[in-house]
Amino acid sequence: MAGRFDNRVAVVTGAAEGMGRATALRMAREGGRVLVTDIDKDALAEFDKTLKNEGLQGMTLFSNVAKRDDVEAMIDAAMDAYGRIDILVNNAGLLLPGTIEETTDEIIDNTIDINIKGILYAIRKVAPIMKKQGYGRIVNVSSITGKNGDNSTVFVYGASKGAVISLTRSVARQLGPFGITCNAIAPHAVMTAMMHYWDDAKKKSISDKIPVKRLGTEEDMASLMCYLASDETGFITGETVNINGGYYMD
Repeated sequence: MAGRFDNRVAVVTGAAEGMGRATALRMAREGGRVLVTDIDKDALAEFDKTLKNEGLQGMTLFSNVAKRDDVEAMIDAAMDAYGRIDILVNNAGLLLPGTIEETTDEIIDNTIDINIKGILYAIRKVAPIMKKQGYGRIVNVSSITGKNGDNSTVFVYGASKGAVISLTRSVARQLGPFGITCNAIAPHAVMTAMMHYWDDAKKKSISDKIPVKRLGTEEDMASLMCYLASDETGFITGETVNINGGYYMD
């Protein structure tokens, strides 16, 4: 797949670590120029080193997607550096375990700000750029909880990821006539840093219930996100693709 992203510019949020990092690195290794954003400055510095060590094209930027000004500055930075934006991957997210009673006002606000508003801000800012180009790929990260609910995360998390599914469809309908697709992924049981609260017993219990008998990896997610961000998916839009080893099917 070398060269799949030649001459493409991608903005990937929350990508200094985890599946966002795996996605951005794969895009860069396949010829793309990437702008990676995050709130973890140390992880951003490590990502920047990786780009330089491998001779890849890209840059990093501290950005909090919960803040509209940060999101708009992120898009402006990509345009200033590269003159276009072909791909937007809205990967940044907040996931916290907890019960309904433990879901404070602060958790509700932070989850909505990051998981919904951050995506809305980014798409609103990038839409006129992609329209002018007559081309764009937008990939959002939802979750199985957005389709099926959950009993371990705070209930606002599932609500936020359900909203991502709906906004993905709305964006796909409105931007489709301009050569822009918008799709989402709905992961489950992916072993990123967010899943630190799963102990070994929990991991085994979940993997035993998955038809392919294993947990997901960051590279699994990167493979799907890169596919949805590529030229190969010009006739796929408005979809939220399950990626969970068959645990949940619809």
